[in-house]
Amino acid sequence: MAIWNTMLAAAFGGVVWCLLDWRLEKKFTMVGFCSGTIAGLVAATPASGFIPPWAAVIMGIVSGAACNFATKLKFLMRIDDALDLFAEHAIGGMIGLLFNAFFAKNSIIALDNVNTSIPGGWLDHNWKQLYIQFAYICAASGYAFVMTALLAKLVDMTPCLHLRATDDAEHLGMDDDQIGEFANDYIEVRRDYDDWTPPASVEKSWNIRADSGSDSSMRLPQHVAAGDRHGKPDVGLHDQQNGLPASGQNGSQLEPISEKE
Repeated sequence: MAIWNTMLAAAFGGVVWCLLDWRLEKKFTMVGFCSGTIAGLVAATPASGFIPPWAAVIMGIVSGAACNFATKLKFLMRIDDALDLFAEHAIGGMIGLLFNAFFAKNSIIALDNVNTSIPGGWLDHNWKQLYIQFAYICAASGYAFVMTALLAKLVDMTPCLHLRATDDAEHLGMDDDQIGEFANDYIEVRRDYDDWTPPASVEKSWNIRADSGSDSSMRLPQHVAAGDRHGKPDVGLHDQQNGLPASGQNGSQLEPISEKE
């Protein structure tokens, strides 16, 4: 029963998320379906072994919709939650715990022939289960918040460790900055294109020379590198030559470097 309820919640969560995204983008996306599926799975984690299948369908619909709208909370609270962990896991988990209060049923719980005396929720007229579940949510949320804040502060105070990356690191790419390699190939492909594409000022001068019929334009290379493509300054140099700000850490200008032999 737990497996069946988990699959139902995940499926309906994914469908609902896709439908909500359709109203904004007029298309279905795999990212949207996976996000809704995760929302349904998170909600099913505390509830799948306690509620009947029809309640799992409702739970998937509610979790998919609630977690979708909860992704906007990071803008209201001004928090850095790039992966929407709060919207997916915190809100989804709370929904699953609350569904236990409303839809948990003793006959479902007792299917394992072990937990036969555990009372259900409102379906079994166990009205007090609602405030018990609410107390669980408050206790777990408080513990997670306090411990996470303490650990984050400890990490930030540890030498050579920081919670925030520098602007240079984000511009260069977190994989290359932190571990010295690329976890996603498209990042390297994009940066190769940026580094080996002529800056706007150089490309414009080539076009002017070519239009004027100057013989010197024939000797100009078709592609030039904007410095060492595996060093931070080259990214800033390329942007600077294209009219974009090339700021380093604390707003300092990056020093350009010449192409290595």
